[in-house]
Amino acid sequence: MRAYVILLIILVFGALIAGCTSSQPALQAPAPSAQQSIAKQTAAPSSSGAITKVIIKQRAFDPDIITISPGTTVIWTNEDPMMHRVVHFPGPNSPELFHSDPLSAGQSFSYTFQNSGSYNYGDPQLGSGRTPKVVVS
Repeated sequence: MRAYVILLIILVFGALIAGCTSSQPALQAPAPSAQQSIAKQTAAPSSSGAITKVIIKQRAFDPDIITISPGTTVIWTNEDPMMHRVVHFPGPNSPELFHSDPLSAGQSFSYTFQNSGSYNYGDPQLGSGRTPKVVVS
């Protein structure tokens, strides 16, 4: 009986170990926990070191218009109890430059602006009359 229990334990642990390893690369990274801050970067990380922070609270971006220099990283942090996204709204014939995953309260998203210009962005679910903007000059 004791040998049977030991054999069963070995088989269960062997199956668990075999299920946790794979010779193929993972298709998707695990989702961060709600306690972790995410900083999904879609631009090259070469920045001037300057950082500007924008807070998402009360269903708005604060400040809603910022002016920065090229190479500045903008960090948006959600301080709202509901989830928000940070999405670039490009003009005609322009590519979307950044698009965050949904951000829970306390999570952040960053993007480094390299080129001069005016970049409208927002959270598509808010749909307010104002469009936040980053001006890079």
